[in-house]
Amino acid sequence: MRKYALSEHWAVKSVAEARAISVERTFRLRTAEKLALVFFSYVIVAALIARLSARERLTLVGLNLIAVSLLLALSSLGRETRGQFFEKVRDWLPCLLILLAYRESGLLLVPDPTHRLDHLFVRWDWAVLKHRWVVGVLSLASPWLQQYLEIWYFLCYPLVPLGLGSLSIALQYGDLGGRSAGEVVDHFWTAVLSALFFCYLIFPLFPLTPPRILFHDLPGPKVDPIFRMMNSWILGQYSVQACIFPSGHVAGVTATALAVWRYLPRVGAVLTVAALSVAAATVYGRYHYAADTVAGALVGIAAVLPLV
Repeated sequence: MRKYALSEHWAVKSVAEARAISVERTFRLRTAEKLALVFFSYVIVAALIARLSARERLTLVGLNLIAVSLLLALSSLGRETRGQFFEKVRDWLPCLLILLAYRESGLLLVPDPTHRLDHLFVRWDWAVLKHRWVVGVLSLASPWLQQYLEIWYFLCYPLVPLGLGSLSIALQYGDLGGRSAGEVVDHFWTAVLSALFFCYLIFPLFPLTPPRILFHDLPGPKVDPIFRMMNSWILGQYSVQACIFPSGHVAGVTATALAVWRYLPRVGAVLTVAALSVAAATVYGRYHYAADTVAGALVGIAAVLPLV
């Protein structure tokens, strides 16, 4: 009887293992795709318990189910057909998933009408931005420094796809450390998505209002606002109208620069300068508090460290 029970136990275990192997072979998910599945699954659960309208809840659940289905389908199609089209779609899909994740995180935020965190963070900003050296540099380099920073804030949006594009081009013409194209792309997206998803996950816990809206405290002399108006229009149309802590902009571009640096040091160095410029622009332009920016940079660095 005991032998029969043992044999039955091992039979059940073997069947379970066989099913797990079958699923793994069908859906060969990258690490970055697993992160995306966890994030969108979390949002589905959060949408069911958050204070949302029925329409918002249905939209969130529907969009996330589509995102999950796409990830699973591409992980299967790309492997089974070996088609370049599906592999390229798979490589670039996270660019769209980032936008979806950002918009969804904003729906889960409950604003704080007292602005306690805002008043705490702005004290640190004023200690820096009103320092005579900072004011002196802004005055001496006006208007070129201000325009430079506003331009780089605008350019933070294409920096992530530019980072992936540089790796894709390099893969076409050479070998990146003996890594396959899939491994390189997965390493890149694992770093970037880890940084961004972390920011989006904890963002609702830190309700903040952008200082440019709450305090109107742009430092330094006034300059031609053409680039600032462009940035303000984009934020007015497409942002969640809140200040993300840690800064997703800074976390994303920092992770991008360091992830590219691992394979393409020269390109990574250029992107690092760009990331530093974006970080400075977020504080100068009052798009973020300095605390957001520093925290975002640390998150971006931490996201890359496990892959080094």
